[in-house]
Amino acid sequence: MRSTTFSKGLMYFVIAVIVVVYLYPLLYTFNISLKTSNNFMLDPVGLSESLHWKNYLDAWKTGNFGNYIMNSFIYTILVTVMTILLNIFLAFPIARQYIRGAQFLTLFMLAAMFLPDGTIPLFQLFLKMNLYNTSLGYIITLLSIGGLTFYFFVSYIKAIPKDFDEACAIDGCGYLRYMFMILMPLMKPAIATMIIFNAMNVWNDIIRATIFLSNDKLYPITKGLFVFFGVHNNNWTVLTAALIIVSLPITAFYLTFQRYIVDGALAGAVKS
Repeated sequence: MRSTTFSKGLMYFVIAVIVVVYLYPLLYTFNISLKTSNNFMLDPVGLSESLHWKNYLDAWKTGNFGNYIMNSFIYTILVTVMTILLNIFLAFPIARQYIRGAQFLTLFMLAAMFLPDGTIPLFQLFLKMNLYNTSLGYIITLLSIGGLTFYFFVSYIKAIPKDFDEACAIDGCGYLRYMFMILMPLMKPAIATMIIFNAMNVWNDIIRATIFLSNDKLYPITKGLFVFFGVHNNNWTVLTAALIIVSLPITAFYLTFQRYIVDGALAGAVKS
């Protein structure tokens, strides 16, 4: 009995420490974003004396975040949808072994995951193809074909009975109709999980935006925030307000759909 009580107490203590470690920086940043400049200079770590929401308005106006957020929404939606569809259409014939060398292709893509991403050759190729500093070029660099999404889908499709394929073929169901009307609805948990992972990766990307984009009209929100930091690196109240603005959309998205991550992972684990 004492051992059980001690274990629970230790568990709650560890959880409390982890919560403090994760929440303190967020609350500290939010607290600074509500301070006036004078209040921050006099007491950087103390609680804000007033709710100075004007910092958010100033950050929004001077940082051009409306344009950057719209760009990030477009990049995130297009890249996520294309990544999901391409990986499903790639994973299905390989998982079912409808094509020759399916096993080899699976191993080949597994090996490719451990190779360098080839940023320098890709940069040279995009220069020659006039894709550098274009939205299309940036979207292509963000596509993830054959990575974690592909393996997650292969594992999930293998667990779906092959009888569905044969029954649909007998009933005259076409390939595309089967994929969109039968297979994808059966893969909802897996698709939802990968949508969240891919959307977060695209939204938070800054490396490829820095390398492949130089036109500020095409910048995603992360690159826009980087530029904003260079201009306002001394104005911490406005800068922290900008940080909160940038993190809000993807945080809201994650909080709304986080249960699908657990559902998808559990469904995949049980099926596999």
